Amino acid sequence: MIEKNERSLRFEVAFNRIHQQLKQLVPKQAQHSFIEILHTSAQQHAVVRTHLDELKQFAKLRNAIVHQKTEAHSYIAEPHEEIVKRIEQIDALIAKPADALSIASKPVRTVELHTSLTEVLQMIKQFSYSEYPVFTKGGCKGLLTGKDILKWMAHQQIDGSPTLFDVTVQDLLTEQSTSTLAFIKKEANIFDVEYLFESYQQSNKKLEALLITPMVRRKNFPLR
Repeated sequence: MIEKNERSLRFEVAFNRIHQQLKQLVPKQAQHSFIEILHTSAQQHAVVRTHLDELKQFAKLRNAIVHQKTEAHSYIAEPHEEIVKRIEQIDALIAKPADALSIASKPVRTVELHTSLTEVLQMIKQFSYSEYPVFTKGGCKGLLTGKDILKWMAHQQIDGSPTLFDVTVQDLLTEQSTSTLAFIKKEANIFDVEYLFESYQQSNKKLEALLITPMVRRKNFPLR
């Protein structure tokens, strides 16, 4: 019985911590019901949105084991250990989700409009990167990918190829380039990243690269 009560207590404590954290995320609705606060915070925060369905189920379970108990320290239902561990995990994630920088795969290598194709090919050989954000003093002008280079080379096979030394990124990055990149602020967390990729996918677009910048502006040089 002690062990069972301990699991119920852990569940209740984790649920209450989550409830308090959600109130802090949407303070104007602090007096509303848990479900109302949950849905509002899910609209504004990716970390909550990611776990929305689970949290709704946990709310039902919490009502069953807490609201209907008739004696102190006595619960009418008992959560499994896996359920308790899961709500504790979500509690920890909402309290402090990993930041986007922690999952950045590699440092960003950039090119400029006047960078030659031979330089780009050398960078591909040296760093094994196939995507390069294009920056000028005015900010980001787009994303150069291996696909853009191959497309350009294919056209030159038909039209007659100029010397590679004469070709620059500006020649490769045409208006027809469809490679997509987006920007995210350095304070963003891993759930913001996940939501951004999902939103592009739902719009039938492929997000090729995501740059982490001090602020979400194309003129900001990427941190990662």
